[in-house]
Amino acid sequence: MKKKIIQLLFLLVPFLCNSQEYIDLLSVNYGKSQKTTFENSSIDTYISTFQTNLTLPVVIDEKYTVITGVNFSSYNLQLFPDSNNNNLYSANLRAGLRIAHSEHWSGVYLFLPKIASDFINLTTEDIYVGGIALLKYKRDKNFGSTFGLYASSEAFGVTMTPLFGLYYHSPDKRFEMNFLLPNDADFNYSLTDKTKIGIDFLGHGNSYKLTTDNVRYSYVQNNSIDFSSYVQQAVFDKRVLLRLKVGYNLNQFKIYPLDQKLDLQILALKFGDNREKLFEDKSNTFLLKVEAIYRFDLSKVKK
Repeated sequence: MKKKIIQLLFLLVPFLCNSQEYIDLLSVNYGKSQKTTFENSSIDTYISTFQTNLTLPVVIDEKYTVITGVNFSSYNLQLFPDSNNNNLYSANLRAGLRIAHSEHWSGVYLFLPKIASDFINLTTEDIYVGGIALLKYKRDKNFGSTFGLYASSEAFGVTMTPLFGLYYHSPDKRFEMNFLLPNDADFNYSLTDKTKIGIDFLGHGNSYKLTTDNVRYSYVQNNSIDFSSYVQQAVFDKRVLLRLKVGYNLNQFKIYPLDQKLDLQILALKFGDNREKLFEDKSNTFLLKVEAIYRFDLSKVKK
């Protein structure tokens, strides 16, 4: 039985997003901002975030791997100075294929439906449909690159994001760089076999329909950027990674009437945007975050 499991895990090598010799099967993190005030207001507020991500690859053969998974995230914050805290939720599913096109080239093609709102009086109108296509080049075990496109429907309309990524792991295995812009980036250095220090960047972009007095008349468009430094400690034979992060968060929550949308958004470019903004909360603040990752090391399987 153990031999069959090892053989199956060895087949996961083609599933790798770039060239890294590991897969993060599960991650969980929780963060809380320092107390901050609304723009042009003396009202104090906090922002709490929670996110968990599960990836379950299913190997068909050396060319095809089915990719499944789920991501759940939430915000707890005060959107208006004179209101109670709001909860904003997003539940995302992933389903698609990884295809090995050649020795150096592969593609990942995913269908990404999601439900995003305050989860009050949920309806089918809270379901949004998206997808991502990534073309990946693996030069060798230390270097890879990625090109792709993400598109999704949102409460405000349709958004499209071109993607570009790089992965590099130094020959001595101490320095690692892994990013997929404009979504995320990570740079880390190994101090010891189990301890790393690093800096990372994470961009958030989502929209949520809001319910007020049991009536929906608006939605919030969120764009946030986290800049963090972290210390990472590996435990349980380096299968579990524990991270403590300290950083700075740029938050922007814009609220619009439910019936007002734009034609198309590409990165920061908005086409046909004639919306009337009801309220905007810019709350930039320091943040503290804890994170746990379950990582499978494929290099051990190879040995």
